[in-house]
Amino acid sequence: MGDPQILNRDRLPITYQIDSTNEIRNPFFERYGRFDDSYEEFVDVCLNNLTFATFNLMKWKGRPLELAPFQSVILQTLWDKTFPILLMTRGGGKSFMLGVYALLRAILVQGSKVVIVAASFRQSKVVFDYILKIWEGSPLIQSATANISKQNDSWEMIIGESSIKALPLGNGEKIRGIRATDIICDEYASIPEEIFQVVVRGFAAVSADPVEAAKLLALEDDRIRRGQLKEGDRKRIIGNKIIYSGTASYRFNHFWKLYSIHKLIIDNGFVGDAKEINKEFTEDDGIKLEGNLDYRDYAIIQIPYTGIPRGFMDEKQINQAYATMPKALFSMEYECMFPNDSDGFYKRSSINDATPGLEDGLESFGVELSGDPNFEYVMGVDPARKTDNFAISIVKLMKDGSYRNVYSDSMRNKNWVEAMRRVRDLLRKFNIVRIAIDQGGGGTTIEDLLQNRELAGYGEPLIWRFNEIEHRRYEGLHILEMVNFSPTWIAEANYGMASDIEHKKLLFPLRNLEVDIDEITDPVWDEMDAQVNEMCMITVTATKTGIQHFDLPETQSESSINLVQRKDRYSALLLSSYAARTYMIEGMGNISPEPGFWADYL
Repeated sequence: MGDPQILNRDRLPITYQIDSTNEIRNPFFERYGRFDDSYEEFVDVCLNNLTFATFNLMKWKGRPLELAPFQSVILQTLWDKTFPILLMTRGGGKSFMLGVYALLRAILVQGSKVVIVAASFRQSKVVFDYILKIWEGSPLIQSATANISKQNDSWEMIIGESSIKALPLGNGEKIRGIRATDIICDEYASIPEEIFQVVVRGFAAVSADPVEAAKLLALEDDRIRRGQLKEGDRKRIIGNKIIYSGTASYRFNHFWKLYSIHKLIIDNGFVGDAKEINKEFTEDDGIKLEGNLDYRDYAIIQIPYTGIPRGFMDEKQINQAYATMPKALFSMEYECMFPNDSDGFYKRSSINDATPGLEDGLESFGVELSGDPNFEYVMGVDPARKTDNFAISIVKLMKDGSYRNVYSDSMRNKNWVEAMRRVRDLLRKFNIVRIAIDQGGGGTTIEDLLQNRELAGYGEPLIWRFNEIEHRRYEGLHILEMVNFSPTWIAEANYGMASDIEHKKLLFPLRNLEVDIDEITDPVWDEMDAQVNEMCMITVTATKTGIQHFDLPETQSESSINLVQRKDRYSALLLSSYAARTYMIEGMGNISPEPGFWADYL
C-alpha cells in the first residue's frame, strides 16, 4: 500500500449490480400515471428520487440531510435489491446509512416491518440510535410517528402503519415468530450462521401479500409450460428483503461464503433453478441453494477506505491504524478484504477450531457471569492501571482435562482499592482455586490489599500465596501465585497456550448460547471479542541473543504512538491459562482449598 502517510486512492469502491437504463427520466416532470392529490404525487417523486426524499423529509444536525453521491448509490441499491450486501470500511458510515434506509422505508412504503438484528443488542441499537437522531431533528417525521418504545428486549418506532424494531439475537428462542418485510443484519460475520438460517431468515418467509404473489407465480408457471414465457422473463418482484452488512472477516467465516455465492450469481448473470449454481460448489463448501434465483435480486456494495471521499474519515487515524494493526486485521477493517487467516502468533483459524459449536464433536458453551458450584475456576490478573487496562480472565476447569474461557473483564483509571474489590467480587461469584497475578506493574500492591484485614469484607478470607512456606501459617485462602514475567516464562506460557488451543484443551465460548438479557451479557462478550483480537495481533520477534519477545507490532511512524494498541486481556488469559495448566498438572483438580467458603456466598 506504500507509505502509510500517503493514502492510495487509485482504487475505487466496487459496487456490483447497480441498475442502469438507456432512458434518463426526470421524476419531477415526467410522471407515470395520474395522481388524485399533491400528497400522492410527492410520495411518488420521493420513491423515484430517494436523495430528494432524504433532503426534504430528514434533518441532520439542524440541516436538511444531504447525501454524498456514494451514499445515494448505497441507498438506491439497498432499496432496489432483495439481497444486498453492504461491505464498508470501519468508520465509513455504514450504520448511519442503514438507519437512513430503515427510516425512509418505513415512511414511504407504509406497512413495512423493518427488523434490525445483530450479534448483540447493543449493535442493533447503534443503527436505531441513528434513526432516533434523525427523528429528533425532523419535525415532519415526528408528526407522523405514533410511538417510540425502549424495552429491555426491544426498541421500536411506529410510523403510520409501519414499524422499525431493534431486537436482541440471543440464542434465537425469544424472537421466533417475528415477521418482517425488511431484515437488516448488521455485523453479519458475528451472527451465528445456524441462528440466522433457522430463526432470522424465517422473519421474511411469508410474503407481504402472499395471495397475490401465489397468483402471479401460478400464472407465470402456466405461461412457461405453454411456451409463452421464458424463465428469465418472469416479472421481478423485490418482495421481502434481507440486507447483510458489516466489515469483512476471515475466509473461514460464513460471511465469506455468502459473499462468494452472491458474486458467483451476479458475475454469471444467473437466472433459473438453484441446482445449476450448486454444481459450482463441492460438498466441502457446505453450500446448497434452493428455488429459483435471479441475479437482479443480488448486489454487493464493497467500499474500502480508499473509496470514501476525502474528508469523510480521519486520515491520521487511518495512518495510525495501518502502522499499528496487523496486516490481516487492517485488510478486513479498512480494505474490505477477506484474508485467509490472521498473521500473528495466534491464528484466528485455530481459535475458531477451538470454539465448540463451530466444529463438530465439541459441546458448545457461553460466557458465565457467576460460577457453577460443581466446578473449579482459576483467575489471571494483569494489574496495569493507568497506561493500560487492569484485566481479569477466568477459565473453568473441566473433568476431561480441558478448560473453558468463560469470563473476561477490564477496567481503566481505577484506583488499586477498586481493582482489588473487583477481584474479591469475582471470588464471591466463582469457585476460584488459583489466582495468577503479574507481580510487576502493581501486582504486589494488589497482593498487599488482598491480605489487608481492614479492607476485607465481613467473613471474607485473606488471600495468601500457595507456594510460600511462611504463608502457610496464616489463616485464609492459599491460592495466589505471583508470576515474574521473565522472557523464559513469557515464551513458555505463550507456547503452552498456543498448544492448548491447537489441541482443543483451551476452548472458547460461542455467543449463540447466551441465555441472559443482552444488557447483562453484552459487556462480557465485548471483552471476549477484544481479547481474541488482542491475541491475533501478537507477533514474535527475536533479539540477536535469541530471546523471543511476544508483543504487538511495532509502530511504523512516530505519530502513530498516539493510537495505543492494548494486550491486557490477552495477558490476563495468558496468566489464567498458565494457572489452569499448572494446577491440573499438579493433580489438584476437584480439591477445594477451603471447603465451604465459596458456598457461603451463594
